[in-house]
Order: sequence, then structure tokens, then C-alpha cells
Amino acid sequence: NVALTGSGIQQTTSSTAKYVSPTGSDSNPGTFASPYKTITKAVSVAVAGDTIYVRGGTYALSSTISISKSGTSSLKYYLLAYPGERPVLDFSAMSVSSSNRGINLSGSYWYFKGIDIYHAGDNGLNISGSNNTIELCNFYENGDTGLQIGGGGANNKVLNCDSYYNADPANGNADGFAAKLDVGTGNYFYGCRAWQNSDDGWDGYLRPSNNVSTTLENCVCYKNGYLKSGSASAGNGNGFKMGGSDAEDLMHNFTLKNCLAVQNRVKGF
Repeated sequence: NVALTGSGIQQTTSSTAKYVSPTGSDSNPGTFASPYKTITKAVSVAVAGDTIYVRGGTYALSSTISISKSGTSSLKYYLLAYPGERPVLDFSAMSVSSSNRGINLSGSYWYFKGIDIYHAGDNGLNISGSNNTIELCNFYENGDTGLQIGGGGANNKVLNCDSYYNADPANGNADGFAAKLDVGTGNYFYGCRAWQNSDDGWDGYLRPSNNVSTTLENCVCYKNGYLKSGSASAGNGNGFKMGGSDAEDLMHNFTLKNCLAVQNRVKGF
């Protein structure tokens, strides 16, 4: 993916870094040698400025990870893949339901990096908090949009992430990325890619938010409106859907810079 100059993580050194591993236990102290088993446990004991390192491997999960704690601009929370490793949060045990999101991030000032979210029953990641950064994460085969920002979520950054093969049963809701419905303003996507999502690559439809701004830079979407199998979906099949509202009277100030739409089933832009 495209590199973002100056996107390095600037974090406060924490003497209480937490570690999570598929082979850990939540009765452990959460150290490198004795890690926790779940992100939920690590989040419950973390304080602003702490780093949670998630070791590589597959985490079989059946319930939503809810994160409501908030840091500050100078003391963020960090949820990071352990260097050189790739954790996969596998929510395949979930049924398809609007309440079965993979991660619900209502907190603010979090930094996620290097984590895959697979097969949640709804959104892979739903963000309603603000001033969060999501970097180098993948969202795929979820039962609704891979990454969705709503609930007033504002000033979030999504950097070099991929979202693909997301499909809901009716094909009409699952986008790659969405800043839509009741979203806040100032959300920014850089270097992200969306492909073969059943509805749209990006969706900016508003209900009831008005006069909000979203910016995409160096983003690519292709073959949206097709399923993983390659067959056409019943969804809208747009690449970048930049707005719309029920009465066609709400403004989404949507800026695209150096973005590319290729082979989407209906419209690119």
C-alpha cells in the first residue's frame, strides 16, 4: 500500500505494556512471558498511555470486543500487532446480526495497527469515538461493512487498510469502508483499498447527519458489487458513493484526492 510520510507511531513509553496471545490466559499477569488470552482483558486493565501488544495467530471469538475507554492527545491507548507478527481476530462463531460487530470502538484516542478482523456478524470494526487512528488493518468476509464510522465519530484516520469480500445476506449494506448515516466530520482515509464488497467500496450516505466532511487520498476501489466468488451481487455496486440521503437534502462534503475506481459493477464515482 501507499506509504504516508510521517505516519510513525509516537507513543509514550509505558512500563506496563500488556501482551495478549492465543495461548495465554486471562488469569496471567499479561507480561510477555505470561500473556493474557483476550484483548478484552487487556483493555480492562489498561490505562491511558499503555500499549497492548497482540501476538500473532488466530483468535477464535464469539462475542463483540467493546472498547469505551478514552485517552488524550498526549496519552493515547495503543492496540498493536506484536512486531513481525499478524494476529487474526476470527469471529466465525458469530451469527449474522446487527448486534454482532467484531470491535465496537466508542472510545477516543486509540491507535490500532496490524490487526485482521474476519467474519464478524456485522461490521468488522465500528467506530463511534473520535480522534482514533487505524493503520495497516484488514477487514474481510464480515456480515456488513468492514470498517464503518458513525455515531458522531469525528476526526478519525484510517491509513493503508484493506476491506474486501464483505457481504450481508441481502447484499445491500456491506461496504468496504463507510463514513455514513450519523457520522461526524473530519474523518480521513489514506492509501486504503476496497474490493469485491457486496454493496459499495466507500459509502457516504447520510441519515441524519448534515454538512459533514470526509476526505479520501490515494485510495482505490475495484469490483465492488461482486461477491467473493466473482458473481454479481444484488447491492448497489458503486466504487465511491460520496453522499445521498432519504430526501436528497443533506450535504456530505466529500473530497477525493488521487483516488482510483476500476471495474465496479455500476458506477465508479
